[in-house]
Amino acid sequence: MKIKPYLAPFIGLSITLPIFALIGYFLLQTGGISQLFSMEEHYDYFKNTTYLTIGTFGVVIILGTISAFLHGRFTYFGSRVFGVLFLLPLAYPTYILGYTYVGFFEYRGIVSELLGNDFKLDILNIYGAIAIFGLSMYPYVYILARVSFGSISSTMGELVSLHNVTPLKAFFRVYFPLAYPAIFAGTILAVMETLSDYGTVVYFGIDTFSVGIFKNWFGYGDLVGAINVAMVLLLFVFVILLVEGKIRDKYRFVSATNSSKKIEKIKLVGFANLLAFVISSLITLFAFIIPTGILIYWTILDFQTLDFDAFGYLYNTLSLNFLSSFLIVMLSFVMLYFLRFYPSKLGKVSQKLSVLGYSIPGAVVAIGVLIVANMIDQKLGEVVLGGSIGLLIFAYATRYFASSIGSIENGLSKIDKTTDDATRVFSKSELKNFFIVYFPLMKPYIISGFLILYIDIAKELPATLLLRPFNYDTMAIRIYELASNEMLYKVGFPSLLLVATTAVAVLLLNSKFGRGKK
Repeated sequence: MKIKPYLAPFIGLSITLPIFALIGYFLLQTGGISQLFSMEEHYDYFKNTTYLTIGTFGVVIILGTISAFLHGRFTYFGSRVFGVLFLLPLAYPTYILGYTYVGFFEYRGIVSELLGNDFKLDILNIYGAIAIFGLSMYPYVYILARVSFGSISSTMGELVSLHNVTPLKAFFRVYFPLAYPAIFAGTILAVMETLSDYGTVVYFGIDTFSVGIFKNWFGYGDLVGAINVAMVLLLFVFVILLVEGKIRDKYRFVSATNSSKKIEKIKLVGFANLLAFVISSLITLFAFIIPTGILIYWTILDFQTLDFDAFGYLYNTLSLNFLSSFLIVMLSFVMLYFLRFYPSKLGKVSQKLSVLGYSIPGAVVAIGVLIVANMIDQKLGEVVLGGSIGLLIFAYATRYFASSIGSIENGLSKIDKTTDDATRVFSKSELKNFFIVYFPLMKPYIISGFLILYIDIAKELPATLLLRPFNYDTMAIRIYELASNEMLYKVGFPSLLLVATTAVAVLLLNSKFGRGKK
């Protein structure tokens, strides 16, 4: 039997195994649907998660659309710099942004010291959390929507000018509807990351589904309870995806006019130039400059007693992230490569299933991975997978496989079918084709997928917290532990190191190098 036609389906189905294991365990071992809504705390988790999701949705749309519209349609003083600064909050894990603002506004905090009084603003509530998530997540909308705003055809611009439509009306009646699919797609990504968060919500004292999973598993040692909460969260996510799909189908007609000539950016002058500069400054001030300034201030404050063990945590983080990102991106490449040459219905189905993990929170994926590991270890009669680095990488693969597959799929689609025909005629070795022909052609897209994975994995907390090997702490874990022990000023140095490394990846991804352009 030939193995090659089944390689892509095997990879795709293996990636989704934890999700199906979780569903199977729930149906067979926990009492199934009858137990799903039996716990009273599910109502609080549902209420808080819903409020947080809706609030974040609104803030992300506002900040992401404004920043994308300014960058995509106008040139003004500092617009090129702001184009990069708008992107940099992506380097911040949400929980670090939350820690900085708590320290900024707390009693005897930085604002209090600057004002010279006992000023305090309590942001440890759901409204504060919504603001933090909005500031952290809006780049998802910005990245996608700026392309849509910049790709609008010149024909559409001429029609707007011809009808003397005011700039405000033009935005709501023309530009926003054209960019709506991209805006909505970015917002859904932000919502999925919000649902997955644990570090921010637990620090802000908000009981969401993610907190419920950890409370049951770590607090009560109740695996069944954790699985029940995970399944409700899974159902919550699927409902969101179902609604998103219906809305996307309804507005499928909305797209920019096909034209090789794109609309030119408008050069702002006078008051409009000043207004654009002020708006851009405020967004970047609160989303990036103030948090970074706070981390630098805390590092200086703690300079005499800096914990240089942070470099050990950084080494763990970098080595784990590099290894995980490399393995996952190569798995994506192998799967799509063999699916290209050996297409099948099973292969296509497995590919679609393999991207489900990105819409499922890390804590849910971690529970599924634990179930798989338990089953395998019980069959083997000894602990092999439990508590291993391999188990953690497996969780990252399930959670973030979609992050790399999009970039690889995009790259393969640009390779002409004549290349496939030529390799079949002139080469007899599949291995040579893979490494000598396709790998060099795909290098920019592999790098892009690698960088996306690195950024995502570097910020992952819930799955890492549940599955990391004993006494193996990453930078994210260390920062979380310091903040949990109310040692906020100690968070400064390790947070700066983590943000600096992810910021480099974000900048590389935004550069011609990361996007595969010459």
